[in-house]
Order: sequence, then structure tokens, then C-alpha cells
Amino acid sequence: MREERAGKELEGCRIALLGLGVENEALGRYLLSKGIRFSVRDRVEGDRVRSLRREWGSSVFSWLVGETYLQDLARFDLVYRTPGISSLHPELAAARRSGTEVSSQTRLFLDLCPAAILGVTGTKGKGTTASLLALALARGPYRQVRLGGNIGLPPISFVEELTRGDLAVVELSSFQLQDLHRSPAIAVVLNIGTDHLDYHADQQEYAGAKEAICRFQTSDNYLVLNADCAATRRLGEHSPAQLLYFSLAGEVEAGAFAAQGHLWLRRHGARREQICAIQEVPLRGRHNVANALAAAAAGAAAGASAEQVAAAIRAMRGLPHRLELVGLFDGVEYYDDSLATTPKAALAALQSFESPIHLIAGGSSKGADFGELGVGVAAGGVRSMSLLGDDAERIAAASKAAGFRGEVRMCESMREAVESARSNAEEGDVVLLSPACASFGLFESYSDRGDAFKRLVTGACRRD
Repeated sequence: MREERAGKELEGCRIALLGLGVENEALGRYLLSKGIRFSVRDRVEGDRVRSLRREWGSSVFSWLVGETYLQDLARFDLVYRTPGISSLHPELAAARRSGTEVSSQTRLFLDLCPAAILGVTGTKGKGTTASLLALALARGPYRQVRLGGNIGLPPISFVEELTRGDLAVVELSSFQLQDLHRSPAIAVVLNIGTDHLDYHADQQEYAGAKEAICRFQTSDNYLVLNADCAATRRLGEHSPAQLLYFSLAGEVEAGAFAAQGHLWLRRHGARREQICAIQEVPLRGRHNVANALAAAAAGAAAGASAEQVAAAIRAMRGLPHRLELVGLFDGVEYYDDSLATTPKAALAALQSFESPIHLIAGGSSKGADFGELGVGVAAGGVRSMSLLGDDAERIAAASKAAGFRGEVRMCESMREAVESARSNAEEGDVVLLSPACASFGLFESYSDRGDAFKRLVTGACRRD
């Protein structure tokens, strides 16, 4: 079998794990459980590396930690990179030219997995959509449904629990798609915007990484695309897969769409089926209605009924740091949207509210343009901005150029930003953390940033 063959091919290989993030830690544990030894390379000897070094001990051939960790990769037959290291890195490119295979935990999982795989990617919305799909499909027709990938749990950690009667729903970022030579049986592409230009060579290469989710599909597979996004629609032009679309703008021949105040499902050659009313989608924003439609189309491809999709939609609750309501204090609603790491995602958040908004934003933009966000800020909903991080001035400049006349305050910390937004907010207003930027230089991650915001909000408001 394919998965058995893939496992045997690792035996006798000179293997290196490049970077000990969450994914490669899980991969290391999997390899050791199979009696397969490897070497470890990492740039920083942090707590994680020190802990694993003690735990794994002599099971690991060698450790190289420090600035030279990328040297001499050609001595290995196989290198598994952590997603944080681009597949295009010059040292990895040189190793490839010498005959070294560069792979990833995600690629190995796809090779080993005996279950059906449903993969979800997109610039934004993939975590919500993947979670909704797992919820919709949990009651059949599969023995079990497992959720993993970029959402937090590396799928290699549960690959041995899967059988041919199971389904794995996997959220896939562009980082995880770079090395693939196999595509999921059902692939969902939500949207392709601008993101991670500090990581990818350019926008074209970023889009190409996203396209890898469907590049190797066959006529037996399904490809679910956003009909309202030109970049995703184009993926269907030469695909051999069976195409399904989702749309907020109008009916589709096969897939899911919004019309007459409801969500609808249409299977190939069949009449449309009503899923639920749009107002029953519990998550804020049109983008979450689009996520629900994507889940409906992909769920139908995987065997879910309209009723199962509807039940999942009604039961769905927001994921942490995705327009998450922190609380209502003195008549002001506070929302954590720290996962909005692009201008487009922050713009979608702004468009989810009718109340006056006091926006907290800023960080590292990863090369993005703030022009469209500036227009959104100036459109009337935002009353004040509290900005921090490397790109604070760029956000302010784009907003002022678009005509924003509200208060703008440059802040040195999240504490100062929260205090600034609170001081401006009145009863009925919204304080929204939607950074439009990565957390680089300020926090360890978007979740660390969101948690800091929530602590500061609840701490300050409860003291009053």
C-alpha cells in the first residue's frame, strides 16, 4: 500500500529536521516511534530545543544549534523543514541541486494517510471553514473525522489512528503547501489575497503555493472555489477535478450560494436545497457567511446533507482571536480579531459592524499595501485609531490620504493602545483589535497579541 511504501522509504535515509517548531516536534516523535533516527538543526536554543534535547537524548544522531544551522544540508538524503523556513531559502535550494530531498510534515502526512483528506486553504477564513466542516461531517458518513493542520494539531500526530473509513480535515497555509506532490481528494480554496510577501518571493509565488492544494488532483476529486474571487475562479479553468463553487453574489450551477435571505446548496444536476437563513449564521461579517457557504459546498462533496451543514452552522462559535467578543463593559463591546494579519482581513472586520469603531491596529505588514484599508477606515465607521508597531505610520498615512479625520494616536504598547481606545469609546461603540499586520517585534504570535489585549481589557474594565 502507498502509506506502507512511504514509511519504508524512510528507513536507512540520512534525515534532518530543520527547525523544531510544533510540526517538526510532532514529526520527530512520529519518526522515533518507528525507530527512525535523525539529526536536528535549529537556529535558536530556546526552551523547546533544550527540553527535547534532554528528552530525545541519544535517539538523535546529532544536534546543530546556532547561526550555522543551515550549513552542509547536502550531507542529508532528506530534510524536513519547519513551515517557518521557506522552501525557497537559498540554502535549501542549494541542497536540492545536490540531490537532497526537501520535504515537510504535511507532505509526509499526505503520503502516509489511509483516510480521505479534505484540505482547506485561503488567505483568510480557512480555520473557521475547516472547523465548520469537521463539525458538519462528524455525524457521518465517516467512522471518525479528525481536524488538524495550521489550526494547531499537526496531522502526523494522529495519522496512525486513521483508517480508510475516516476523514481528515486539514487547514493548510501557503507555508505548508510549498513542498506537496500530492493533493487532497477534496480541496477548498477560499480566496487568494496578498499576504506573507516577506516569506514568498512575490505575489505570484504566494498564489502558486496556494494552488498546490489542487495541482495534483484527478477527475475523481473535488475542487471547491470562490466564484466571487477571480484569482480562485481561474484555478478551475484547467482542473480535471469536479468543480463546485460558492458565492455571495448569485446562484451557482453546483455548490452553495446566498439568495433571498437564505443559504442554498445545489448538487450537480439537482434542484437547490435550502440550508438555513443567513441571519442564522452566528458569526459576524459577510466573510463568515462566505465561509459557511464554502463549508456547505465542500461538505456536500464529502457526503454531508443540507441538514447536517445547517446544524453545524447554527452550532458554530467563533474561534479564538477571530472577531471574538471579549466582553461588554460600560456599554462598549470589545472584540479580539488578532488573527487579522492582513489589511483585507482587517477591512472585513470593519465591515462587520454598524456601530462606531475605535480601531487598534499595527505591527509588521509583511510588505502589504494599506490603501484599501485606508479607504475603509475613512468610509465613516471608524471614530479613532490607536496604532502601534513598525507600520503604524503607514496605516495612519493611508487612512489620512483617503480622507480620515478622526483621532489617530501612536502607541508604544498594547496597554497604551487599549487605554487610548477606551478613553475615546462611548456607550454603543465598539473597540476592535484588528491589526492588519503580523505581530513581529511586539508579540510572540497573533495569539499572544490577542491574549494580551483580552487581559488588558478585562483587567482595566473590571477595576472600574
